[in-house]
Amino acid sequence: MLVGVAALGLAAASSQGQPLNGEDWNPVRIGSSVSGHIHPSACVTKKGTVIVSYCKSEAKDLLISRSTDGGRTWSEPAESPVTTRVAMYPGALTTLADGRIVHIWNVWYADEKGVKSRYPQFSLSSDEGQNWSEPVSLPKNPAEHSVLRHPLVELAPDKWLMTLSDKTILYNPETAQVSSFGDGRSHGLEPIVRTVKGTLVSGLGLRSTDGGRTWEKIEPFPKISDNGWRFDLVALDNGWLLTAEVIGPGVGGDKWRFVVSRDDGKSWDFASALEFYNPGRPIGGRACPKTVQLDKEMIGTVFYDTDDKQPGGSGVFFLRTPIAKLVPSTSN
Repeated sequence: MLVGVAALGLAAASSQGQPLNGEDWNPVRIGSSVSGHIHPSACVTKKGTVIVSYCKSEAKDLLISRSTDGGRTWSEPAESPVTTRVAMYPGALTTLADGRIVHIWNVWYADEKGVKSRYPQFSLSSDEGQNWSEPVSLPKNPAEHSVLRHPLVELAPDKWLMTLSDKTILYNPETAQVSSFGDGRSHGLEPIVRTVKGTLVSGLGLRSTDGGRTWEKIEPFPKISDNGWRFDLVALDNGWLLTAEVIGPGVGGDKWRFVVSRDDGKSWDFASALEFYNPGRPIGGRACPKTVQLDKEMIGTVFYDTDDKQPGGSGVFFLRTPIAKLVPSTSN
């Protein structure tokens, strides 16, 4: 059953600190009482269903919520049936070219000496995220500490590009084989996206036009990380690249803004950056925003804020933003 979500009364989004045409851009609340390893992720299915996953507290209760109206209302968050069997750490959601959804998370385990480590598992859904296949584990090496936080890039049906904390790999889902990618470098926990022109852009501030064999530095590049935590990067259908940039001190800063590249990642329009979340106080937690394209006119961003003093207390939220608001400021 879908449940309506009331507006939160948070600060309206602004561009250069000014309200946008009097619009009240308030996020909607998906879930409450969150803490620990929350790390929300999101994807949009071929039929337009928006799926969000996040942990409510620590590493045991990964929840999934679905929206069939573009993120305006959400189903009651429910435990993922395939992640309740293990201690886990949130990962990412990706929509494949054939319409299936890949949900990846990270399993906690202890080696023979009791030392904790992690490795990724994934499950597939062929029905808009309502049912999920039995988990498949990526190869586990006790000497490694592998974590995935960002959507994979489907280079081909048998080539999934994954940026793990300890290595960047190509994974073949048909054979379960792992191979190195591009020039062999590790991008760590940075996101990598592929533009409509086939260019790869890494959260390290690198750009490749030859499938990762060589990379060029992008300068300046938006601040999308804090103390090793990497956040948002998405390629839009119109050729633009979009990232959420944190502004201010602390783990989550004081506000977040969208910064856009309109030349295939070569340069970024900081002058027209669009502020999308500013609660007027330090943000509780890292927020960890993840943005997806809902349709030709709208993007949606899931994030969290653990400040218990905000209306409704700590929570996970979803914000719809018109793509038209991302045009250069001279055109607004």
